[in-house]
Amino acid sequence: MKSISVPEINFSNQEIIKKEYTIVNSIDIKSSKNLAYVVRWQLARKRSGSAKTKSMDEISGTTAKPYKQKGTGRARQGSKRSVQFVGGRTCHGPMPRSFDFSIPKKIAKLAIADAIKSKIINNKIITFDPEININKTSLVSKTLNKNKIISALFITNVGKNLTQFARNIKNIKIIESKAINASDLINFEHIIVDKVTFENKIMGALK
Repeated sequence: MKSISVPEINFSNQEIIKKEYTIVNSIDIKSSKNLAYVVRWQLARKRSGSAKTKSMDEISGTTAKPYKQKGTGRARQGSKRSVQFVGGRTCHGPMPRSFDFSIPKKIAKLAIADAIKSKIINNKIITFDPEININKTSLVSKTLNKNKIISALFITNVGKNLTQFARNIKNIKIIESKAINASDLINFEHIIVDKVTFENKIMGALK
């Protein structure tokens, strides 16, 4: 059994204190390959794959030969919609496709665990009391600025007040615990999570 020290932020007095949590396993990041692989998978799923060039039958224009077959001294041509003419079809151009690929669920879980471990090691995970009453956007903004938190991902299932008053702050994103993903965990410098979610979800990912 080992203990880790995690900062806890108080939005009332804008202070940060340390709180000890007990974990079973040591925090070791085994490989960054899982994390890179899962982030690439997430980005691939976001791609629309809608790039498309026109084929011969989609080009508007005459179907007549541009000039007669013989007697001109030039190479024979069958249509002005051919690839060699301006305004003609595109040869081997992109067509609609899916960039998605599958990954094992175990790899996705390991990537999230590695991202969380990295944040804990670097003191970038901060907890807060979900019962605290937040009624002003400026309160959240001042607390973050005072503690030099420029970019933060809020993870909470119960902080309705926080969701309402923090969503308009620059470089802030708020998600529920079921939406935790590797890409968000590494894109934001700090992870700010309510204590209930931290103990149930974040600590669970470290087992």
